[in-house]
Amino acid sequence: MNKKIIEHLFEFWEQIGRHGGFLKTENGFSFTNPSDNSWPSKIFHLNISELELSELQKKIRLQELPNSLAIYEANVIKNELERNGFCPTSQVKAMALDTSEFNFNPTDASEFIRVSSRLEAELFAQVATASFGYPVSPSTISALINKPSFTLYLGKHENAFPSCGIVYLDKNGVSGIHMIGTKAGYRGLGLGKKMTQFLIHQAIKNQSRKVYLVASQAGERIYTKMGFTTHGVLESYSLSLH
Repeated sequence: MNKKIIEHLFEFWEQIGRHGGFLKTENGFSFTNPSDNSWPSKIFHLNISELELSELQKKIRLQELPNSLAIYEANVIKNELERNGFCPTSQVKAMALDTSEFNFNPTDASEFIRVSSRLEAELFAQVATASFGYPVSPSTISALINKPSFTLYLGKHENAFPSCGIVYLDKNGVSGIHMIGTKAGYRGLGLGKKMTQFLIHQAIKNQSRKVYLVASQAGERIYTKMGFTTHGVLESYSLSLH
């Protein structure tokens, strides 16, 4: 299950890069590299048998590649990376939900709008940037509007739009929920939980029997209460530049 969830995430990044015009593939890996090191700047789909680590190191040092590699829990790759100056930087939990066991009442659809214009894409990018603390480019979000596999939402609260989220339907008919964020000043109001439940209901409308996501350790506790189960981790590595 871990591999299925991570492959879904890689496909998500791949499609974003393809629509945004910043997906590239080289021997042994793929990468997304949007302008200004904005989201998603990642190296993934590593194939250690084809990968030339010295060339990878050189291009990272020259800033031709993002300095962030995402891998499965694969000791062979991890050991090889660590022997060549790469250090683990973070872990996120790979989680899945069986939609047949999801029993929350549908959330009020009037509290959410689907992103369908350039102005709404700019607002989504602002909310995501403020929520996650890293840059999300409006042009990246705009490129996903009206693409069949992507649905992007903003959550309302009073006269503001402080939350965001994405449903991505992959080639296997599985929905993943991504970029679930709430601006700092609006946390503690249950808006993230509402967005998550709303996105799950959209996944059910996609006829997805499973829903995937990746979560921080703190997020894992929240999603577990909603019925998600953990299936290992996604690990990120960076090259030590000192």
